[in-house]
Amino acid sequence: MPAEDIQAQQQAALEQKKLFDSMETEVDQLDSRAATAESSIGTLEQQLHRDGLGLRGDVVASRNSMRTDLAKAKQAMEASDTERARRYIDMAHHELEHLETFLGRR
Repeated sequence: MPAEDIQAQQQAALEQKKLFDSMETEVDQLDSRAATAESSIGTLEQQLHRDGLGLRGDVVASRNSMRTDLAKAKQAMEASDTERARRYIDMAHHELEHLETFLGRR
């Protein structure tokens, strides 16, 4: 194999590792934000239940979607499928932003 090919493969592997590391950090940060939002929503949900009320349907749906999207992003990362992980990270971001807006954090 020519030296240029080996060098190109090494460069591609390095870039893939950087991408993976960056996405892993992003998932960790997203997970922390999601946990904070879930905690706040859980507290609100308990307060509402005491008053005989429930959360809005869109908030419940966003919370469920965020959980699913984050789990799928983590699975994709474990499988080193950065393309699939990116899709689910972006979807989880969208749902989390909806929840944070609901909570008055955006």
